[in-house]
Amino acid sequence: MVEISVLLPIYNGASYLEETLKSLSCQNFSNFEVLCIDDCSSDESADIVRRYAEQDSRFAYIHTGTNLGSAAKAVNFAAARASGRWFVYSSQDDLFSADWLEKLRARALETGADAVLPDVEFYRADGGGQRKIIGFHGDRSAILTGRDAFVASLDWSIPGNALWPISFLVDHGFNDFGAFADEFTVRQFFLSCTKVAFCDGVFYYRQDNQAAITKKPSAGLLDIPDTSWRLWNLIVNSGFGAEVHSPFALRTLRATIRARALLLNNPSLNREAQIVEETWQSLRASAAFQGSLAACSGSAFRKGIYGLAACHRGWFETLARVSAFWARRKRAK
Repeated sequence: MVEISVLLPIYNGASYLEETLKSLSCQNFSNFEVLCIDDCSSDESADIVRRYAEQDSRFAYIHTGTNLGSAAKAVNFAAARASGRWFVYSSQDDLFSADWLEKLRARALETGADAVLPDVEFYRADGGGQRKIIGFHGDRSAILTGRDAFVASLDWSIPGNALWPISFLVDHGFNDFGAFADEFTVRQFFLSCTKVAFCDGVFYYRQDNQAAITKKPSAGLLDIPDTSWRLWNLIVNSGFGAEVHSPFALRTLRATIRARALLLNNPSLNREAQIVEETWQSLRASAAFQGSLAACSGSAFRKGIYGLAACHRGWFETLARVSAFWARRKRAK
């Protein structure tokens, strides 16, 4: 039995996949497996993975058979194949320090934590914009409860990338309702933890892949409001107070406005507009959401404008048009 299963969903990732696999093969810790889950790629991804699998038995090539359409579905497809005590999840373009898995495992054994988080560096090959998330506000010795980690994750004070118990994957799997369902899933994972710890291994989160879903207008970005709405409900249903759910209500509304602005600037995406409309209608119909939004801190003017946008079509569309205008200005610079 291996100690750690690395889940690596792949779809047309040939541009960076070689670097990712090499980074995994160079880990100091050796007792791991890499499940490379090919969701019917049409580029050279399969050839790259097969070459690594032939050279190193820790790498396994798994083909989904039919295009599942999301990383979460690909991970769930391969979950039964994972044999580790713990698992980690990575995108097909990320990189890792040589001691990444070693430090995650050592800290888990040292602390008995359910989840261990590495440092995260927002990586660009040209060396620019190397923002980092280190421990909990810089403190790697911190030990958080699962609920505290959940709250910290809402504004990405801590990352979602972690070493998790394999039971989280096998028993629950990943939500697969949309392109950003993994962000919802890791928050659920945090709520299932008793103890969350940190280590100084490094996960390099690539920022310069122009093919990534967040780098250009795409239908997947329209899933963000729905994910945020689901998270707001999870916050409320988990018993957190207004100091947690109220700011997130504002975040959810603003995400919905930005998604509507994306549609205004990209009419080719209008066939996917229904999910944005359904989310706004859900916000509008929820008295609990309206109350949560009203409790948000800020100026009376801002609260009034956003309150109107959450209730009235005209105000919602007006703020969306303003957001679309500024997005065009930013893109033109």
